[in-house]
Amino acid sequence: MRRGLSANLFAYVLLTLLVLWALADRFAPDHGAADTACRIGYVYDGDTVELLCAGQSRTARLLGFDAPETRSPKCAAEAAWGLRATLRLRALVQQPGVALYRNGRDKYGRDLVVITLGGKDVAAIMIAEGLAVDYHGAARRNWCNLL
Repeated sequence: MRRGLSANLFAYVLLTLLVLWALADRFAPDHGAADTACRIGYVYDGDTVELLCAGQSRTARLLGFDAPETRSPKCAAEAAWGLRATLRLRALVQQPGVALYRNGRDKYGRDLVVITLGGKDVAAIMIAEGLAVDYHGAARRNWCNLL
């Protein structure tokens, strides 16, 4: 019995450590060096922006959150909240202290980026203000049910 308890305790501790290791970047993200070759151009919606890099325009999806759709909203509430999220993101990225970190590309060819403002992730700001939800690639939320 004692041997089974130790094996269970070991498995529990190991599983806990693995979960903490997997989530560590969410609590203390290290984005590397800021990308100074690109700047934010147009804000398309609450989680998609235009990057201007060496005279070229590229579309970028912000990481860590999902905002309501403005292009093809499924209901009036989603359209209204999508507009609020878009306007807020536009205001945030125009402030001093904005830094941009590129993290690869998605299946649509968009750059994946993290934007910080004064060291704080814009995703956390948008979520805290109720304009977005936490998102890390799982099934997307139905905004009409959520709102």
